[in-house]
Amino acid sequence: MIWNDQILFLHVPKTGGISVTTYLLNNLESTASYTAETAMTKVDRAEFFEGRRHETLIDAEAFFGRRGRSINDFEALFAVMRNPYDLEVSRYHYLRKGHKIDRGVAQDLAKAGDFKKYLAEAPFFGSMPPRLDRYFRIGDFLPTNLKVLRFEHLEVDLAAKMSPYLRNDGTRLAHLNRSKHDDFWNYYDDEAEELCYRRHSWFFDMSFYERHHRPESNEESQSS
Repeated sequence: MIWNDQILFLHVPKTGGISVTTYLLNNLESTASYTAETAMTKVDRAEFFEGRRHETLIDAEAFFGRRGRSINDFEALFAVMRNPYDLEVSRYHYLRKGHKIDRGVAQDLAKAGDFKKYLAEAPFFGSMPPRLDRYFRIGDFLPTNLKVLRFEHLEVDLAAKMSPYLRNDGTRLAHLNRSKHDDFWNYYDDEAEELCYRRHSWFFDMSFYERHHRPESNEESQSS
């Protein structure tokens, strides 16, 4: 996570967080601090705290509580939300690269090449089903100062919602650590869609994203 006196950014896994992290650390109006396993080298100015990249809201509240602060003290909290269908395909292909740091059940399932089995059994940062909702809510409540950025138009959202806190020097958001894969709809039939829904039901039930079946054009192309 990244913060200064005004804002806190939570790094939700597989939502362009490395790109946004580098962008913010170099472009926040005032000096920022961040947590990570190791200090980053591609930043101009920032204070490093040893920790994790992916603290949830509960983790953040505990971290700042130990320092006499609360997440409610920030003017705004920011977190990026991504279409779960797209997110799962991206993570699946990322894990198939076989990086040593990602060793575990989820990587083994991804490398085996069965996407449905992966959806049915792969934990996500130790949770099964995944609990990415913990980056957006504490209990049943979304913090009143939370501002959601959408991965699908991330650069636009950054400009619209974070511009008061950024230096206006024309720096663009770089796209780092991107996984290459086909259109994510090509990975879903009705069974896979149901498995993805079960993994991320909160995002669909809260109407952040609509449930969809594979587009008819894809179904026709598969059968022809």
